[in-house]
Amino acid sequence: MVGMEEDLFWILREPANHNQVAVADEVALLNDDVAAMFNDLGVLMAVRGNVEEAERFYRRSLEIRRRLLADDHPELTLTRRNLAVLPTG
Repeated sequence: MVGMEEDLFWILREPANHNQVAVADEVALLNDDVAAMFNDLGVLMAVRGNVEEAERFYRRSLEIRRRLLADDHPELTLTRRNLAVLPTG
């Protein structure tokens, strides 16, 4: 099942500026529901001990939320906190 999860999530890990994601798709991804999904996937990866993947998901969520929300918005603060508490090295 782990292999299947990796196959399902590969597109979510790809940077948005690659040719695999069209501009229209990028615009569709700019909503807080998608940002929440990336944040939740970050939590899942962190719980599983995959810190690198968790960081990627949190950073994508943060990127979206910075475009959409005020700097002091609670959801933006949540993603920042999740990123800050990830173990290092």
